[in-house]
Amino acid sequence: MTKKKKIIGISVSIVILLFVVLNLKTSGSSDDMSVTTTDISKSDISTDIYVKGELKSKVKSEISSDLTYIVDNIFVKEGDKVKKGQKLATFDMKQLNQDIESAKLEFEIQEAQYNEKNSEERVQALEKDVENQTMDFEIAKKKYESSKSLYELGSISKDELDSDYNTYKKSENNLEKIKSDLNKAIREKNSDSDAKSLELKKLNLKQKIDDLSKSTVKSPIDGTVTAVNAKIGSIPKGAGGIFVIEDLNNLKATFDINEFDISKLHKGQEINLTTESLSDATFKGKITNIYPTARVKEGSASGKQIIIPVEVELTGSIEGLRPGLVIESKIETEKQKDALVLPYEAIYEKPDKTNCIFVVKDETLKEIPVELGIQSDLVVQVISKDIKSGDKVALNPNETFIDGMKVSTMK
Repeated sequence: MTKKKKIIGISVSIVILLFVVLNLKTSGSSDDMSVTTTDISKSDISTDIYVKGELKSKVKSEISSDLTYIVDNIFVKEGDKVKKGQKLATFDMKQLNQDIESAKLEFEIQEAQYNEKNSEERVQALEKDVENQTMDFEIAKKKYESSKSLYELGSISKDELDSDYNTYKKSENNLEKIKSDLNKAIREKNSDSDAKSLELKKLNLKQKIDDLSKSTVKSPIDGTVTAVNAKIGSIPKGAGGIFVIEDLNNLKATFDINEFDISKLHKGQEINLTTESLSDATFKGKITNIYPTARVKEGSASGKQIIIPVEVELTGSIEGLRPGLVIESKIETEKQKDALVLPYEAIYEKPDKTNCIFVVKDETLKEIPVELGIQSDLVVQVISKDIKSGDKVALNPNETFIDGMKVSTMK
């Protein structure tokens, strides 16, 4: 071996030795557990709720009609601006006027019958008839009793006896009929059903007259006509309104908020809103109503979901917005500036449910209890007087991590 080769060999050995020494210095003993670390950093952190809802008019009127008559004129079309009280449509009232005359006639007939049945004179006349017929009956009865005696003595014939008998029975039947008529008149005089029938006819007539006042449909609010469901020559059908009038200058959005997030919102809270149809615009809104009751929402990704509807009134400019658009919002519920944050992978929840982290200093683990603050999608605020920005913290801690344990850190 030449002197030059010896020098090269010695140099290579020195380099290898230095590499081993340096590697042992940075990686620790080969028996120590290797851990990956991250630094505690200081940054602003916030919690946001992402929601989608539907934009609606704050004031909306669906105008319906219970008239079953033909529409003979419509004065507006979709998009027209209207004032409160403005005429929208009229019904053909020829049939209604005929119905009113029929109802009036039925009422008058019913009223005349009712008055007749409830007349005191009618009862008094029947009572007098009963009195007179009773007298006729007593006379016929006595005559028949006398004729029976005379017939037995042979003073009258059988025909005469039969004639007196027939007169007696006829008188008896007449008396029973008149008594029956009197009882019926007394019952009818005190009958509630006749009074109710008369009241029904009266209400029917009133309803027809009231319908006459509905023959002209008017707008109840200032706004824009957004739907016309009536047709000239047709009778409006279905439960929906024949006109829809909306105030397009005042809009609101309704969001379904998860039950776990609702406590983070409050009335008066200001939020930003966006919509895909106006991707460059951001609108302002304010929470005006949080519903008092929760609802079950079917069909979500997790099945049934308990939600609470929240209404947001739009404030400021709403140019370009219209009811029916899908509106979105990222509602900021919590915010902290210059917070100490770590990724969730650095947090260890102990069996007693307390949270801690393992700070790595001088290749040794130090367990530090922490409180969790604001939680974002990727990081969480950690709170403890024993930590500071720049501290190295072991990731993915588990039950094998022990305070004071020697570790080697991964590069």
